[in-house]
Amino acid sequence: MPTTQHVYLNGRILPAEDATVSPFDVGILRGFAVFDLLETVKGRPFLLAEHLERLRASAAQIGLAVPYTDEVIAAAIDELLGLNAHEDEATIRLVLSGGVSPDGMRYDPATPTFFILTHDSFRLPAEVYTDGGKLVLHEHQREFPLAKTTSYLTWLSNHDRIDEAGAIDMLFHSGGLISEAATASFMVVKNGQIHAPGKGVLPGTIKAFALDVVKDQIEIVYRDVTLEEVLDADESFLTSTVRGVVPIVRIDDRVIADGTVGPITRQVMEAYSEAVGQRA
Repeated sequence: MPTTQHVYLNGRILPAEDATVSPFDVGILRGFAVFDLLETVKGRPFLLAEHLERLRASAAQIGLAVPYTDEVIAAAIDELLGLNAHEDEATIRLVLSGGVSPDGMRYDPATPTFFILTHDSFRLPAEVYTDGGKLVLHEHQREFPLAKTTSYLTWLSNHDRIDEAGAIDMLFHSGGLISEAATASFMVVKNGQIHAPGKGVLPGTIKAFALDVVKDQIEIVYRDVTLEEVLDADESFLTSTVRGVVPIVRIDDRVIADGTVGPITRQVMEAYSEAVGQRA
């Protein structure tokens, strides 16, 4: 990584040490902000259009609008990737807040704060993909489930618990139904079908891409999925931008089926990897 990291802030690319956000920004004072992130594949942004569409949808959910066109954002990302010269693949993070607030409550939607960061990509250990990962259960329902907000209080306050359990994420449930992992989409497999929560969850870009790849080979059912069904599933897996398709074989102390990565999950993983290679 170069000595000086660059960021894009409100229309300008700056050295990171020169980029400042006001302490009166309502994103800082009240957590009023949304974001999106994507990965590079072979050094190029992957599913950029889909992520920008989701960013704009998230912004609209809370009454904001992204102040730049897709073309301007794409050009800024290209410049940042060139300046920051990541050794391997990079994660691109786009953040939009309500901007400076006069009283910590009101804001002007015409003057938001918008910035873009890039950093080296995070990778799960290879054995998670071959042997499967673990989730911990947590009863929670996100306040704006269709918006990718910057509020990760629940995940962050439980970070030690996740690590101590040897888990890679936590699975939210409420009223007997599961929704999503804290940082990923979640699905189960039963009788050869993929069952995915169809409402009250953040639209997953990788989820949509991966399921579209296999929709002609595997039946996909979008519906409410109960916690009981999850624990009795034949297989389960999650999808996320930074992790791709990840098999899940244990939830809390409950082993899913026989505790190994199932055939449907393997099929999705392989089809997804092949499709990413073809798309890149």
